[in-house]
Amino acid sequence: MDYSPLFAPLQIGRKLTLPNRLVMAPMTTTAGEPDGRFSPEEIAYLARRAHGGIGLIITPACYVHKSGHAFDRQVGCDSDTMLPRLEECARAINATGSVSFLQIHHGGNAARQEHSGQPPLAPSAVLNRRGTSEMPQPMSEAEIAQAIEAFAKAASRARAAGFSGVEIHGANTYLFQQFFSPYTNRRTDRWSAGEWANRIRFSSEVVRAIRREVGDDYPLAYRISPEEPDPDGYSTDEAIALLKELIAIGIDIVHVSSWEYGAGVRNDYPPGSHPTKMIRDALPGTVPVIGVGGVLHPDQALRVREDGVDLVALGRVLLIDAGWGNKVREGRAEEIRTSVSSRGEIERLDLPELMKPYAARFFLPD
Repeated sequence: MDYSPLFAPLQIGRKLTLPNRLVMAPMTTTAGEPDGRFSPEEIAYLARRAHGGIGLIITPACYVHKSGHAFDRQVGCDSDTMLPRLEECARAINATGSVSFLQIHHGGNAARQEHSGQPPLAPSAVLNRRGTSEMPQPMSEAEIAQAIEAFAKAASRARAAGFSGVEIHGANTYLFQQFFSPYTNRRTDRWSAGEWANRIRFSSEVVRAIRREVGDDYPLAYRISPEEPDPDGYSTDEAIALLKELIAIGIDIVHVSSWEYGAGVRNDYPPGSHPTKMIRDALPGTVPVIGVGGVLHPDQALRVREDGVDLVALGRVLLIDAGWGNKVREGRAEEIRTSVSSRGEIERLDLPELMKPYAARFFLPD
């Protein structure tokens, strides 16, 4: 099998070249320091995947403001006190020849008071679809402005720390999706999900604020869930319309977040609809698209590229095989580990100790 399409370089903007088409998807590690700094274990974990042949490493979600702290041991980029460890993380990844992106995040209604020290903030007082979130408080104008500024300052810290770029986490039901989705946004003001200009206002204002802070030449990615499953949610066509607006303002890369690459979730679209390919086909060819979702084997990654999708993100397989990229490039694809069968194997993985229970949930039966 010819896997060379996975290893072609890719130019991003004027100043950045990715060494290949492989991406490490951002995954929660629950391995940061208690105060939100990147831990040495977490930094080593990311650097090993870069050294293993992955061209673009996207960090776990990093909260930009304490009010958005959503996970146990989540990393933060909400103050300058985080800079020394942010610098260590960027330096460790960049030293391998890979490219480093810091993913910046606010949990919105997914934030937990036990982590943030306050009730969660969201566009409206609406629980998540699973009903598992705490009831959030609707954000005031001042709190919305504070969140926008927090994203801009976080991007500035990423650049100062040496990260090659940043990714806005606009997917997986977090704050950006909560503003865009009519399901979670019940507001009636200028941030509502009613008129289109209001519906896209939060995402647009964050991108503008980041561009003002870091300039036009710093790479900026946007991660988006391509659709929501019910009529109260948004469709892939609406996601495409949002992305076109954001690209015009200053997004350089689009990362389509799917649990299963190619699978749609809406029943009002034709069977076989392919949200990631729809997005790739609809956007300018100058804007690279990342596809993700259950890719374990290089044959699957090759099929993503054959769809015209520019980059392939790997998630859980990199938890158990840090050398995935090198094995494929060196003709050793048969050596790739795609499963584990025991807790003993999990314990021997080169993961932060706090992350091993997270890996076990992926790979071992209950």
